Amino acid sequence: MLCPAFGHKFARTVQIRENGKGGDNNMKSRVIFGILFLFTCLSGMPAAAQGCHHGHHCGDCDDCDHHCYSTSQSSRSDSWAPSTKAALSEATEGKIAEVIYLPGATEDSGMVEIRLQTAGQARVVRLAPSGFLKQGGLLLREGDTVKVKGYPVASMDGDLLVATDIYKGDKSLSLRDSRGRAAW
Repeated sequence: MLCPAFGHKFARTVQIRENGKGGDNNMKSRVIFGILFLFTCLSGMPAAAQGCHHGHHCGDCDDCDHHCYSTSQSSRSDSWAPSTKAALSEATEGKIAEVIYLPGATEDSGMVEIRLQTAGQARVVRLAPSGFLKQGGLLLREGDTVKVKGYPVASMDGDLLVATDIYKGDKSLSLRDSRGRAAW
């Protein structure tokens, strides 16, 4: 048993207690140490897992929606601190090899992905719910040439590009803002 809050010392103490003798007392101590272990892990993990916790370290805190401003930025209320996601954004252009409709609760809520054939490689691009694409007037078919801006993420099925903007001919649709927040 390993707890990120206390590390190996606590796990070793539990192991020693479990190997000790004492019959019913041993069982009682297992239960007590188990409860303490669980409580310690549950209370310590949120603090270890999050960077901000509303202490505002000027990172990306989507939870509290706080935005830090440097003195060199304008004092306008709509200016944002640079995001790490924005720095990782990339653009790619190619032909749609496949349109993939993922299931959703309703017909229009299912997510749409495309397999984009670029120079020598096929890449899966996550777009938006089908209803949002319809509302934006963007109809995608196999063989269409599109340009996509987005940020790469690792998924269970390999690398995936999460689109922030898509361009097809003279039409364009913004799907997410520079921080990756959905527009729908």
